[in-house]
Amino acid sequence: MKQLTSLDIGSNEIGVEGSKYISEMKQLTSLDIYSNEIGVEGSKYISEMKQLTSLDIGHNQIGVEGAKYISGMKSLTSLNIGHNQIGVEGSKYISEMKQLTSLDIGHNQIGVEGAKFISGMKSLTSLNIYSNEIGVEGAKYISEMNQLTSLNIDYNEIGVEGAKFISGMKSINIT
Repeated sequence: MKQLTSLDIGSNEIGVEGSKYISEMKQLTSLDIYSNEIGVEGSKYISEMKQLTSLDIGHNQIGVEGAKYISGMKSLTSLNIGHNQIGVEGSKYISEMKQLTSLDIGHNQIGVEGAKFISGMKSLTSLNIYSNEIGVEGAKYISEMNQLTSLNIDYNEIGVEGAKFISGMKSINIT
């Protein structure tokens, strides 16, 4: 299958060993390996796929160390790293991926400090930061991302004050 450039192998219980095999597919530019229990070791294999431009590695328990591996993928422009327990430290690694235009970092407990790191990503046009306990202060940081055209900020307890910050954003489709 050398002509294959896009693969969705999500929710197949491939684990670490499966991720090793998939990482050998050097012709892929887009990979969805969502919910496969690959963990940190599997994320290391996937991070060796330097040709990828799009990666969905959500729901794989990769944690901070996995986020560090993934942050080295300089060709990625789209990344879903949701539901991976990366926390504040992991969000810092991800925020160093200045080439990203689309990021789903939902449900990772990044908090206010993580929102501050993410708000420095000036190439992002699409951000999904749902369920990260960013609160009002985090909403203020995110509201400064005027380049965004799409934002999902669900379940972040931003309240009225946070909504006021978000309402001041220009050219955005808020979900």
